[in-house]
Amino acid sequence: MLSESTRLQAALEQWREVLGESQVRLDHAGIAHVQHDTMHSPAYARAVIAPLCSEQVAACVVIARRHRIALHPISTGNNWGYGCAATGREHCVVMDLSGMKRILSFDEELSVVTLEPGVTQGALAQYLQEHDLPYLTPVTGAGPSCSLLGNALERGYGITPQTDHFQAVLALEAVLPDGQIYRSPLSMGGASPCFKWGVGPYLDGLFSQSGLGIVTQMSLALVKKPQVIQPFYFWIEDPARLGAALEGVRRIIEQAQGQVGGINLMNRTRLLTMASEGQGIAGLPREQLRQAADSLGLPAWMGVGSIYCHADQLPSLKRMIRRELKGFANRSMFRTRRQLSLAHALLQRLPGSWSRRWQRTLEKMLQGVELMAGRPNEVALPLAYSAGAKPPPGPGLNPARDHCGLIWYAPILPFKKQLIEDFLHAISEQCQTQDMLCPITLTTLSTRAIDCTVPLLFARNDALASARAHDCYQQLFQLGKAQGIVPYRVPVAFMPLLADREQAAWQLGARLKHALDPHHLLSPGRYCLPADTRAPLANPEPVACHE
Repeated sequence: MLSESTRLQAALEQWREVLGESQVRLDHAGIAHVQHDTMHSPAYARAVIAPLCSEQVAACVVIARRHRIALHPISTGNNWGYGCAATGREHCVVMDLSGMKRILSFDEELSVVTLEPGVTQGALAQYLQEHDLPYLTPVTGAGPSCSLLGNALERGYGITPQTDHFQAVLALEAVLPDGQIYRSPLSMGGASPCFKWGVGPYLDGLFSQSGLGIVTQMSLALVKKPQVIQPFYFWIEDPARLGAALEGVRRIIEQAQGQVGGINLMNRTRLLTMASEGQGIAGLPREQLRQAADSLGLPAWMGVGSIYCHADQLPSLKRMIRRELKGFANRSMFRTRRQLSLAHALLQRLPGSWSRRWQRTLEKMLQGVELMAGRPNEVALPLAYSAGAKPPPGPGLNPARDHCGLIWYAPILPFKKQLIEDFLHAISEQCQTQDMLCPITLTTLSTRAIDCTVPLLFARNDALASARAHDCYQQLFQLGKAQGIVPYRVPVAFMPLLADREQAAWQLGARLKHALDPHHLLSPGRYCLPADTRAPLANPEPVACHE
């Protein structure tokens, strides 16, 4: 049996033949971007290969299989707080797909765009603007540099009407662990994808949150820009009113199906991280944090939502929402982008700290309105810098590059008032026990489910702070799991917490993985039980690359 080092060198030589010298990197400059992370993940790649087409991906997979070299594909690697480009075990080679950045087609009549893994939120937004296409980009708070395909495969969500991003996937192309190329059943002809479920067993879902294939193309349904996008805001001073707010928010979603996007509810600590960006508040004593929140006049909870409708529907929707908000909110307001901009311009003429504070608040609100309109921006990224990390001069935030400490705990909760209140109390106590901030955002996904996101913020370069954050995540995970509550996605470092040998679903996933990838060479450990590598491996025929 050849040594791993010998097999890797042989694979590298063959990858160079397929990709060219410049697309196979081992030097520090070429691999630095995949060795940055916002947490201490299990391992980081020592080599990067960067195919530029589906055929090259397939050829590289065959080479990896032949030499038994593990591959870890990434789209852009900018999934801050979930592992970035980190790998599940040592000696993986990262397959960087960010160079595959073509928008392959746009069917305006069907509102379907087909794109590659490297197409970012920012790139699609620019494409739609340049071609005067009136559609919303499926944005997230992760920012313009993040992959649309990668986010959809991780079942990400946003606050525009197309909340569930994987639900928008109509078809895809994927390279299987043996190099074969899979395509969705109804997308193999000349017609544009138009029906998510295809025909026969629904197989596209196998490539979501799995290591069963490398997705190289995806067709997404986009939402057309409505005539009116109307944001609304509300404030809750008394924390005891959260239960009433949850009931009211659910009624709003029920009565305005498809006309109100996801509604966010942010607790006082989350608002404080927004108001204090760049000041390193993570790690401050609780009393100092309370005083800071009091000085800013922050409420117990603040809510943000947006109406998407035709102009003649707006008055009745606003009346309904105002009626519901009166039942729990101390105050509320509906403001357009133009009104917020005018208020911001007026405040710029006024002196004093009060004016400056409200200018910053309005700037955040304006950026939030841009997101609601499907225009990506970095409004949420400063959160990652709350433990004191500083970005370098110049445009573009990159929490991994800048050594921010961030781990996302993001459980999905049944939309039940008492359950949510009890769970929030429990996780707040757990964070307090471990001296961690507990900034909470609740985001409605439907009338049945609500997502609870808690960013664990810490000094990335402080070993004790990092260890405390990792332990806090594990404690939160176990606390939730004991109640049947688990995150909708999990950072790479914590995948072992998720897989359960006793559950039939995980057993079936392991059987599928072993059948398609017997040596677990593709994204090893990703949403799967640990590998059993005793099965023999067949040598597949090489796949040619055609450009």
